[in-house]
Amino acid sequence: MTLSNTYLFLDTETGGLDPRSHSLLSLGLVVGDASGIQDSLEILVKHEPYVVSGGGMKVNRIDLARHHETALSPADVLNQLDDFLNRHFPEKARVTLVGHNVAFDQAFLSEFLLAAGRDPEGRFHHRIVDTHSIASALREAGKLDLQRLSSDSLFDYFGIQVPPEKRHTALGDSLATFELYWKLVGLCR
Repeated sequence: MTLSNTYLFLDTETGGLDPRSHSLLSLGLVVGDASGIQDSLEILVKHEPYVVSGGGMKVNRIDLARHHETALSPADVLNQLDDFLNRHFPEKARVTLVGHNVAFDQAFLSEFLLAAGRDPEGRFHHRIVDTHSIASALREAGKLDLQRLSSDSLFDYFGIQVPPEKRHTALGDSLATFELYWKLVGLCR
């Protein structure tokens, strides 16, 4: 018997590494299960002011002036997030997040929700599924012959193609991580 849960695959782009000080710039959300992707959404977050580091901006390649033109206020981000979640998960259900090094993304999402007066565990489960951890376990079990377990290395290993303009965008990376998760599940069988 095969059981499959519906998960929320999450990736974020941020202004740096510290969720307590750097800005959350975008959320990439993908809902799906073993049968495929059900829906996806990217939400750009507006801040006044933005708190970013040079290193963070070099990775995500976000032009803050252009970003600011289309980004949503925190209140509108919460409305879009709530609407998206309510379409795919029962209203009182706590959603399990999946991602690559997802604790990083979870920390930024949690700080954003706390700043808005929301309890992150009110909607999101404290348990997460991390593709890096799964890959590490598979490597230790001799089922994955790969030295580096970065998302780039794993995407290359499994032939997951991310168009260059979508790489290191929240939505592009969450879509690729959806594929990665199911490839890793396949190795577990």
